[in-house]
Amino acid sequence: MRPLVRIAVSVVITSGLVTLACGSKRGGGFGSNPNFGGGSGTGGSGNASGSGGSGNGSGTGGQSNFGGGGPGCDGTKSPSEDPCVIHESYAIFVSPNGDDLEGDGTRAKPYKTFDQAVSAAATAKKRVYACATSGAFDGQISLDSFSDGVSLYGGFDCMSWDYGTTKTMITGPADGVIKMQDLVTGSTIEDFDVTAKTATSPGTASIGIVVGSSKKVKLARLKVTAGGGAPGIPGYTTTGIAASGKNGNPGKNACGNFAAGGPGTVSGCGFPESKGAGGGSAGVGTGNGGPGADGEPNLGGGLGGEGEDPTLPGGWSCGTVGNGKNGKPGADGPNGAGSNSPGKLTVSGWTSSAGGFGTNGGNGQGGGGGGGVKAPSTCSGGPNPPVGASGGGGGSGGCGGIAGEGGKGGGASIAVSAYDSDVTLEDCALIATSGGNGGAGGVGQLGGSGSSGALGGSGACAGGAGGKGGNGGHGGGGAGGPSIALAWKGTKPLRTDGSLKVSTVAAAGGADGTGQTVGSGAGGLGLLADEHEFQ
Repeated sequence: MRPLVRIAVSVVITSGLVTLACGSKRGGGFGSNPNFGGGSGTGGSGNASGSGGSGNGSGTGGQSNFGGGGPGCDGTKSPSEDPCVIHESYAIFVSPNGDDLEGDGTRAKPYKTFDQAVSAAATAKKRVYACATSGAFDGQISLDSFSDGVSLYGGFDCMSWDYGTTKTMITGPADGVIKMQDLVTGSTIEDFDVTAKTATSPGTASIGIVVGSSKKVKLARLKVTAGGGAPGIPGYTTTGIAASGKNGNPGKNACGNFAAGGPGTVSGCGFPESKGAGGGSAGVGTGNGGPGADGEPNLGGGLGGEGEDPTLPGGWSCGTVGNGKNGKPGADGPNGAGSNSPGKLTVSGWTSSAGGFGTNGGNGQGGGGGGGVKAPSTCSGGPNPPVGASGGGGGSGGCGGIAGEGGKGGGASIAVSAYDSDVTLEDCALIATSGGNGGAGGVGQLGGSGSSGALGGSGACAGGAGGKGGNGGHGGGGAGGPSIALAWKGTKPLRTDGSLKVSTVAAAGGADGTGQTVGSGAGGLGLLADEHEFQ
């Protein structure tokens, strides 16, 4: 601590001549008399009190180290420029040893927390002075439209409240130790050592100071250290195999009471639905057998078989044209791309960049229905006119596998972030540590198997089998979290002097769903940048 300078203040009035002897901030204060004591008060020494002068009643001088200053100082200056402003007229005082319940925000009875001090300063239109020699503060400082214009100054001795070179330490949460948003009048923050804790929630960032949509923000002589970003988590994987198709329904024998073919089946996979086609209807009387329907969705297979028709070129049989054709398999879903993005800067901080989702596998095509046959000439004891045998229904296709989710990006480590804000930094040391590793992409689910087509009635043709469902695509890996000393979107902060430091090792990107750490599906390494502009 610097030696204290103590000079008494005396006022002597003799024959109209006024003589002033100016005392320092650290001398004894005025007496308790409303007229501020008499003509020749004596300044306090050591920790003793000075005695008031005579005149309109004697008063007692102020306690040593707590006198002087006050009204008449240049209130635009900081404590580093003029100790005159270290006074209750200009500031609310806060100390780790203070008391929010019994304190009143003075040097003698400071508050304990910044919440209390900032609230009182906002109401009184004052600054906040935080002492530096009684350990660190722990908590978050929030400046918003209510506290717009409140400035924070550190570096004071907790006993004497002398301004010195020791920075006031404050440790706070990973989402921002000091958060400023929607400031118009602005704020000045000087002489603090700010440390953000390591992020613990998956994929989240550790940021020292967050400035959002604010103007006239000045940061001076700060040391700001961001903790490590949290690792991203793997993308979700649907286990097992997708649902299989449903077997076709058989056709009916001749001379029954129903001519309809075996009914179609539906897998229940969702759009576009896989449907095994219905079998062809039986011929009635002298009519031809009906053709089977085509399986769905149309993937180029699953055609229905022809019904019995003697006029067909080359003749008719189940083996040549009557059986329903098998459905085509569904397409495998494409894999998701790995992320190479450093994430997104927001008004309240930062969000990570996840890998891309894979695409669900396609549903297999249902098999075509088998063709029906002509009726016999008579049906003993049966329907008249006679009814032939109907075709078997096609089996429905397997469901496509569900895609793997993209891995979540690793969290960032950012010392100072400025979103659409006017920020000036003077002689600040900004330190970012390691970003979190990206999460691996999820594994795509295997597609379901196709089902069997059913036989037709006696002499009629069978339905085709359903196609296999396509495998789900794998998710891409999340990007590694960036390590950035100064990040911004919008106006670039103006920085003079100071230093920037980031991690020397980039955070790893997440593997793709197959476990590969290279290729289009793998997440990129985390960005290492002293300064970075987000788009």
